[in-house]
Amino acid sequence: MHPENDIFEIFDKDENYRYIMKRLLETSMEESYNSIIITEAGPGYPIIYVNPAFCELTGYGPHEVMGKSPSILQGPKTDMAVIDQLNMDISHGKVFHGRAINYRKDGSAFIMQWKIAPIHNEKNEITHYLAIQQIAFD
Repeated sequence: MHPENDIFEIFDKDENYRYIMKRLLETSMEESYNSIIITEAGPGYPIIYVNPAFCELTGYGPHEVMGKSPSILQGPKTDMAVIDQLNMDISHGKVFHGRAINYRKDGSAFIMQWKIAPIHNEKNEITHYLAIQQIAFD
């Protein structure tokens, strides 16, 4: 859903707006309370970005996860039916929303809820995925 006055049209105006919007997006990702991961769309979905909230939530530093699959957060109690649904949704270009048990670097489990959205290039090809995550409280 896009608002009538799409704020992202500002990117088309001039270089100053591009800089401001880049800083706005960068700051919103870096300062978010929610964990954010960006992956490539290729095999294994290699991680190319994590924000500080991801590091706080999982105990992993950015250098420890770059190039790795987000599956490093899965473990023995992760519901594979949820992971299967995730793979089906993203393979069809859909936004995925789910909950599952994941694991921190220290091995402790937590229930995470997350959304994964495909990112398309100008040819409408999926090039990346954006995952927004948070601890789920029942």
